[in-house]
Amino acid sequence: MNLDTRSTRSIWISASLALAAALSACEPQSADEASNGAAANELASNNGLAMINGLSLTNGLSGNGLSGNGLSGNGLSGNGLLLNPLASTGLASNTGLMTTASGRTTVAYLVKCALPSGHSMTKKDQNGVSYTFQGAIGAGAAWETGTCNTACQEGVSACMMAHVNAAGIHVPIWLDSPVSSIGYGSSSTYPNEEGTFFGNIFTTGSDGKVPAFYCEGAGFAKGIVPGRLGADASTIYRNPFGQGALCAAHCVAAVSPYTGQGYKSCNGYTSPMTVWRASSYRPDFDTSYYYKFINSQSGLAFDVRSWNTAENAPIEQYGYNGGGNQLFKIVLTASSTWEMVNVFTGKAVTGPGTASGSGVVQQTFNNSKAQLWGIDDHNGHFKLINKLSGNAMEVPAGNKTAGTLAESSPYTGTANQDWDIVAVPQS
Repeated sequence: MNLDTRSTRSIWISASLALAAALSACEPQSADEASNGAAANELASNNGLAMINGLSLTNGLSGNGLSGNGLSGNGLSGNGLLLNPLASTGLASNTGLMTTASGRTTVAYLVKCALPSGHSMTKKDQNGVSYTFQGAIGAGAAWETGTCNTACQEGVSACMMAHVNAAGIHVPIWLDSPVSSIGYGSSSTYPNEEGTFFGNIFTTGSDGKVPAFYCEGAGFAKGIVPGRLGADASTIYRNPFGQGALCAAHCVAAVSPYTGQGYKSCNGYTSPMTVWRASSYRPDFDTSYYYKFINSQSGLAFDVRSWNTAENAPIEQYGYNGGGNQLFKIVLTASSTWEMVNVFTGKAVTGPGTASGSGVVQQTFNNSKAQLWGIDDHNGHFKLINKLSGNAMEVPAGNKTAGTLAESSPYTGTANQDWDIVAVPQS
């Protein structure tokens, strides 16, 4: 990976979620940054941790730390994780995160954030099946065999928050932080400063909320990504400086030679993580998630009519109710090419051939072009383009009626052709 004109050394790590992280060594650190524990590194990563199971959308990251079916108790305790060594006492097998696919996804991100590259943790689920989770970032390296102190908790917290995508969609991000395993740097591939994350999700504040914070970067409104800041994800966190407040006006900036590349502290937290995003991206969908499709015009969901399992059963829009006929697996078949398979019927969403109009149906998957789709971002939403016709999935313009059939027409970029794709937990 080339970072401007710098000489770099990149190591790519394949994580258990088919994610990747690159750590690159750069120019020597200044005395000021060295004294603050910042290495001359930077890190490109992928976000995609859905706000399901382990992390809750309520009140930032709600409850006592990571709650719900996630990491329970006060901080990371109970049947979840203890703040003593991660490797030795860590996760229970018969309850909590290790018992569900989406919970294990949360564990994968936790280990990715906490442990450095080359380190891993193997745990069993309630059925005795072993899973190995790979480290990559090292924001809480001491936690592997020792306790996770305040600095460790803040570093892991910022990393976890930086990797949340409320839609459960993987898109690339660039990280800067005073955490020594990350450090500062820049990349022309990631020009937009999305924002900075800071806090401690291992604790609960006096207001009963988890201290999960963000502030806005200068590129907050550029290259908006579904599930990220600037889209629907802004309700996950709280900006302690006020709505619209910029990090640059409230956080302590990194100094030369890292000026403009991130912050040393925010609101008293000394391990903030600044995220940069690209101007455009290609999404990557996770096979451990189910997804719902919500039309931007109508607010109604993609639905196999009446739970029909037959060939050529129609696809319609309908009020979302969480039924299996409204949930889909999104499976990569080739570069930037996807099939959408209904969870209940096991059949693939199929376009109506080369003609415009209604006729989007489900059929047994046969890898025909009519069953293959390009899924790309559009103004914080997604457009679905059929590989056979080149037409876009849509509902009729102006139609918000439940039961209306989905159709395929030339892409115009209007709201009836935009879709929100959001991960939901597997049962």
